Amino acid sequence: MKRRALFRIFDKYLGIPIVIIMAILLKRKRRLPIENVKKILIIKLAAIGDSILLIPMLRTLKKSFPRSEITFICTKINYAVAKKTPYIDKVVEIDVHSYLRSPLKFFKFIKDLRRDKYEVIIDAGQWERINAIMTMLARSDFSVGFKTERQMKHYGYDSIITHTRTKHELETFLDLLVPLGINITEEDKKLEYFLNDEDFNFAHSFWFKHELEDKTVICLHPGCGENGRPREWAVENYISLGKRLVDYDENIRILITGAQLEEDRCKEIAAGIGRNTINTAGQFPLDNVVALVKKVKLIVCSNTGMLHIASCVGTKTMGLHGPTNPAKWGSYNKNAVLIQSDKFCSPCLYLGRDYGCQAPQCMAHISVDDVFIYIRKALDPELFPVMG
Repeated sequence: MKRRALFRIFDKYLGIPIVIIMAILLKRKRRLPIENVKKILIIKLAAIGDSILLIPMLRTLKKSFPRSEITFICTKINYAVAKKTPYIDKVVEIDVHSYLRSPLKFFKFIKDLRRDKYEVIIDAGQWERINAIMTMLARSDFSVGFKTERQMKHYGYDSIITHTRTKHELETFLDLLVPLGINITEEDKKLEYFLNDEDFNFAHSFWFKHELEDKTVICLHPGCGENGRPREWAVENYISLGKRLVDYDENIRILITGAQLEEDRCKEIAAGIGRNTINTAGQFPLDNVVALVKKVKLIVCSNTGMLHIASCVGTKTMGLHGPTNPAKWGSYNKNAVLIQSDKFCSPCLYLGRDYGCQAPQCMAHISVDDVFIYIRKALDPELFPVMG
C-alpha cells in the first residue's frame, strides 16, 4: 500500500515534467504505417477489472492485424488475465515499484524494450506517466494514448483519445483503435473470459460435493482488493442480507468468494450468516472460482474485478456503487442490476484513487432492504409485475 502511494507521488511530481521535457526533445510528427504493421506493443499495468474490459479491444486489434505480434506489458496485478488472453502473443511482466529503489532496473528494462521495433504502441493506462515515458523511449513508428484531465501524459503520443468520466471504460478502450483506422462495431464490444475443461470439471465436482444441483445459489463477493476498501459494503450488511435470503427460501445457498487478503472478512460474513453458507475465499485459483460464479443464479458485489468477470461469463450481477460511477465502471451487460448510493455526492471516483472525501460514507446509503428486493425481483419476477 505504501509502495503504491510512493509510486504515485513520484509518477506525478517527477513524471509530469519528465514527460513534457521528453515530448519537447523527442517528439516528431509521425504517421501510421498501416500497410506494414508487424509488431504492436500494449502497455497496461493494472488492474484485473481494467484488463477484463480491455479484452474486446485486444480481440478487435488482432482481428484487424491478424499477422501482427502483440506484446503486452503488465505487472503482477493483471498478469494472470494477460497470460490467458489468446489475442496476446507475448507477455512482459514488470515491477514498477522496484524502479524507485533501483532506477538502474528501469534503464535495463528500457534497453531490453528497445531491442524490438514496434510499428504501433498503445498505452491503455488512464493516468500513469511512466507509461508515456516508456512509450517515448521505445522504438516505434506511431503511438496512441489517453488525454486524461490534469494527468499531463498525452504529450508523449502521436495520436490521443480524450478520456472522459461518462463513457464506459470498455468503449473508451476501444476508442484507442480509431486512430489506426479501425471502425468499431457492436460485435466488437462483446466481453469474454477464458475457462478450460479443468475449470468446468472443478465447478461440476464442487456442485456435486456440496449438493447444489437443485439449489438456488447466490454468490456474495464482499471484497474490493487492497486499494478498494472505500468501495466495500459493510460486513454487517452482507450478514444481514445473507440471513434474510436463507430465511426467505430454504432452497437458497450462499456462496462467498474472495481473494486471500479478503479471507478474514469473508470468514466473518460466513460465520455471521451461519446455515446454508459456503465460504471459498482464498481457497482456489481465480479461474476455478470464476467457473463457480458462472453456475450461480446471481452475484452481489461492489465495483471490483469480479463484477466484470461475472459479466463475461453471463452471470446476473447486482453491482453496488457508491464512489464509483456505474455509467463508467458498471457491469457491461443489459441484464445487470446497477444499485447506486443515494448520497448527494455519489459518485465521486474517476481514476480509482481520487475519492471526494477521506472516509467515504456513500456505501452505507445502500440499504439491505433495497438489495434484498432487487434479488427477490430477479428470483421471482412474476411477483413484481411491471406497471405500464
